[in-house]
Amino acid sequence: MSDAQASANTGDSLYKRLGGYDAIAAAVADLMPRLRSDPKLWVYWKGKSLESRRRGDQLLVDFLCAAFGGPVFYAGPDMKTSHEGLGITNEEWDITLGHIGAALDALGVAAREKSDVVAAAASLKGDIVEA
Repeated sequence: MSDAQASANTGDSLYKRLGGYDAIAAAVADLMPRLRSDPKLWVYWKGKSLESRRRGDQLLVDFLCAAFGGPVFYAGPDMKTSHEGLGITNEEWDITLGHIGAALDALGVAAREKSDVVAAAASLKGDIVEA
């Protein structure tokens, strides 16, 4: 994600401004342990095998790469389908956004790109939060 500032004004996709596939995969690798170890959020992964977690992480990488304008095909379910029935609350949503911000900060993502990622996440709230 080191080239984000240099490319921020060139009209590049968010995918490219973040540093491409490897940078997005690194962000997911930082984010997911934060979510899984959170005292309010861990329950969403309870009972999932290590392989199921890895598959979920890979789907998230693919989703983000595709959503941010990268050359990646996302073959998973839409966000509404994948979160339907989980009963995710506004409080849990806010906690998740905090972890997203912390993961981006830990990786040194520039303010503009961080803001764009958070805005993209916010656009999905209606498909994810149920309660």
